This record gives sequence, C-alpha cells and structure tokens, in this order.
Amino acid sequence: MKTVYSNTARPGLIKWSSIAAVVLGIIFFLIYILEISRNEGVRLSLYIASFLLLYGAMFYGQYKLITLTVDEEADTITDNRQKKYPLKISQIKTATYKVNRKGRFRSLFLHDTGVGFLDIRTSRENAEKIVAQIRKVNPAVEVKTENFF
Repeated sequence: MKTVYSNTARPGLIKWSSIAAVVLGIIFFLIYILEISRNEGVRLSLYIASFLLLYGAMFYGQYKLITLTVDEEADTITDNRQKKYPLKISQIKTATYKVNRKGRFRSLFLHDTGVGFLDIRTSRENAEKIVAQIRKVNPAVEVKTENFF
C-alpha cells in the first residue's frame, strides 16, 4: 500500500503561485535594470521587491512541494527530491523529531542501520502519521526527540 504525504493539500496552486511570483520578480528586476524610473527610491523598491519575490517564492515553493511516499509492500520510503535512493523501512533504526529550543517542531530525521538517512521537512502531524506507519511495519524503530538550533 502506497501512502503519499504532502506539505500542502493543493500542490498545483502552490506551483503556479510560485511561478507567478518568480515571473513578477523577474519583471521587477528587468524594470530596475532598464532604468525606466530615474527616481532612486523607486529603483531601490523595485530591486527589493524583485529580490523578495524571487527568493521567497523559491523557498516557499520548495517547502510546500515536498512529498514523501511510504510504500509498505516495497518496504521503501521515497522523498520526491531523492527518488533514486529510497530508504528501506525494515532497516530504519531511529526516527528523531528535531525541535528548536522552544520546543517547536522543525523536521523528522530517519536513520537506518548503515549510512542512509532522510531529513523530512514537514508538519508535526504528518511526521506523527509517518512514524506511526513506519512503526506498524517495523516496530523496532526507536523514536527520539532532540533539540537542534
């Protein structure tokens, strides 16, 4: 049974809004480069807006479009960024919830018996569902919580 965990319910909307923000950022940057406005305040505002749109859309889109596929029949966990190197569920040794100093959840870190690992940036609810599904297949998985800065 394959289960797909995503950071968003509407990946198409996130994809197209990220593309629109990147295109808008490029347009602002081109206006800045072509010096359509001679006012330095306007030029600086265009430069800052283009920078924020380009980088903001890039990082937001990357986070929201991460998907994780847990295939119990094939005994694998696959991240959409690393499809070539799936992690075997039967070989997972630890599942670590990474939290910051204030106790806020950051990511789920899976490590197998060898050198394989998977760092999953997702919500706490998704992380708990993933760990529950992994422990259903491999009850020997040790679950830990560690503080990371």
